[in-house]
Amino acid sequence: MRLHWHPFSIFPRRIRIALHEKRLPYEDVMVDLPGGATHAPEFRRLNPFGQVPVLEDDGLVLYESIAILEYLEERHPAPALLPGGAIGRAQTRQWMLAAGDYLTGPFHRWIAQFLTPEATWDRADQARARDDIGHHLDVLEATLSDGDYLTGAFSLADVCYAPFTCELETARLSALLADRPRVRGWIDRLKARPSVAATGAQPLT
Repeated sequence: MRLHWHPFSIFPRRIRIALHEKRLPYEDVMVDLPGGATHAPEFRRLNPFGQVPVLEDDGLVLYESIAILEYLEERHPAPALLPGGAIGRAQTRQWMLAAGDYLTGPFHRWIAQFLTPEATWDRADQARARDDIGHHLDVLEATLSDGDYLTGAFSLADVCYAPFTCELETARLSALLADRPRVRGWIDRLKARPSVAATGAQPLT
């Protein structure tokens, strides 16, 4: 099994967490994102859309983190990262998609300030992004009133959020956790998992 990724991209961490949870050996293939490697023909043969992560396994090539996570769960069901019943599985998939649909955009808009010259910043949009992230955390705060994780036991729902929520402090957004104690506790539980600790992001400069 080979995982093509780069630390600059957030989504591959989802796959790395799942692989650690399932104790699956794999080969890291570093893709030179700063050097434009995703535009090269050899990479486009793996993913015509030019994004990481890409997983290769026994002749299969998969891109899109959700598809890869679902594949790993189907191929290696133990330990389970999806609930057993239809309702729990549907709720877990709902959160898996919500993380990408509603949190990724504002998170990327916020962290752009750490990756681009100050002269290019849109400070009003940064403020809106911060507010959007706060609203998303409010939804999570209400959901977490029912348990330690999003859908009961630790699942792919938590895996999909971890690369974002576990780096709020790194992204200088820790103040958003002050009035959201359930989210703060959930993040602490996520960070305590060896799979999350082993795949941590690099500090922003």
